[in-house]
Amino acid sequence: MADAQQQFLDFYRSSLEAMLNMTRSSLDEAERLRTRQLESIREALTQNAELAREVSSAASAEDLFGAQAKFANHQLEVALGYWGKLFEAASRTQLQAMKCCEEQSASFNQRVTGMLEGAPAGSEPMVGAMKTFLQAAQAAYGYGAQATEQAAKLTEAQFVTASAGIREAVESARKKTA
Repeated sequence: MADAQQQFLDFYRSSLEAMLNMTRSSLDEAERLRTRQLESIREALTQNAELAREVSSAASAEDLFGAQAKFANHQLEVALGYWGKLFEAASRTQLQAMKCCEEQSASFNQRVTGMLEGAPAGSEPMVGAMKTFLQAAQAAYGYGAQATEQAAKLTEAQFVTASAGIREAVESARKKTA
């Protein structure tokens, strides 16, 4: 009985440690996102100041429209880069969380299987059913983790494709107006 209690306490401790690691990871990612937001704000303020200087020094409507087009194109690139970083961070956080959960699930299954090994005689049918259930649950979790990883990669690829399409459309429109 004391062995089962010790195994339970060990599992509890490892679960708390895993939760703390996942919390640290989420906090680190939140800090990176906040830093990126502040960098984007500073860059936007700098660009607005530059646009104001160019607009105020424009000698003609053509100069004015040129400055605005340059600014709009740059801001589009900044926005696409910013959203790309957000998608990347979200994907990274999601994958880290899934990895942590997968490790915890595997650890839980291993510990429960270890406890089932010491089951009393005559409980073999129940032990067999529990082991089968644990294996099936672990397999299902693994498939879910793979699907999540593939979805994150697909989302990132779609964003890259959409960004390239937007850039091409802007370039095409710029050539038509030039």
